Amino acid sequence: MKNTKKIVCLLLVLCFCFAFAACHKKNETAVKVGSLKFSSGYYACVLFFTDSQARSKVEEELTDKGESTENINYYKHKIDGKSYVKWVEEETIKTIKKIAACKLYCKENELKLGEDEAQMKSYAEYYWDQGYSQVLIENGVSKETYVKYMTDLSYEDLYFNHIYGAEGEEAISAEKLSEELSENYAVADMLDVDFSSISEDEKTTKTEQLKGYVEDLTKGTRTFEEIYHEFNGDEHNSDEEEAGDDTTAKPLDSHATFIGNKDTDYSNDYFDDIYAMETNAVKIIDKKDDAGQILVVKKDVMEDPYYLSNYDTVLRHSIADDDFDKKIEKDIKKLGFKEYKRATGRFNVKKIYYPETQQSQQQEQ
Repeated sequence: MKNTKKIVCLLLVLCFCFAFAACHKKNETAVKVGSLKFSSGYYACVLFFTDSQARSKVEEELTDKGESTENINYYKHKIDGKSYVKWVEEETIKTIKKIAACKLYCKENELKLGEDEAQMKSYAEYYWDQGYSQVLIENGVSKETYVKYMTDLSYEDLYFNHIYGAEGEEAISAEKLSEELSENYAVADMLDVDFSSISEDEKTTKTEQLKGYVEDLTKGTRTFEEIYHEFNGDEHNSDEEEAGDDTTAKPLDSHATFIGNKDTDYSNDYFDDIYAMETNAVKIIDKKDDAGQILVVKKDVMEDPYYLSNYDTVLRHSIADDDFDKKIEKDIKKLGFKEYKRATGRFNVKKIYYPETQQSQQQEQ
């Protein structure tokens, strides 16, 4: 799950039009880790996505500070105390080292990707054919390299599951998974009202509407199902597909939202407030900075077998990611490493091009 989300993010990144020119020889080695060699094109591919990650970090930081995310000069910002460019370059090398460590571990332990390999190749080829080929080619990345990179990302999951999966060497117990779910995650029915673009009178109307819903839910005169469809202006479809005897095929409550604490991939700003509520309790939570209100009906995440089953991988990563990262770090230290500067030096982070903003950024440098 962890790596799947990462892969989806990489695919979405390609919806933007980047371009940076760097001439390099075909199959030229840019980085060597252990017995694995990575070409200049592969380095360019990783650099491309790492830069996008860096930009997202800068934007998130500005958003958290309440500052504008328009016309950002990314290169003036620091990430983890490092200059933007230095962070991108170092993180690119770290990513390649991690990929190498995972691939070599899987090779040593005779672990095969199986269906995942074909699936990832299919994903990569699909997006390449959808028009991303032009973007990547302009960035010095061939189809073969892109497909290889996308496929290589699957080795991390393969390694992780070999250690911490249901049948892994250090498999996490069912009890531990249940404990993780109950202590760090929650589910709730929610109606979210945004105040950002409505008048004061409309705010008052919406607030009274939510108060009326709370009263109805508390008295039991209406169900959340009824209120949900009234609020959203649609009708309940009684012909929805049933899950049959499989209680893990879909959640018992189709409107429930799965959330986690701040340290999870499902973090929610109001998790602590919601988690503290009693099961089936109803409450209106005021958003920060008068941004709106949320009507919440707390549910019991342990009552529905769907969550323990379908979020199994999420829970395993929540529990074991720190230990797993330490294992990989140890693997990396055992491997020899060499960066060929004549190859990597041809790629300049500041040459990664965003059509509408790059010119103004370069003028400010």
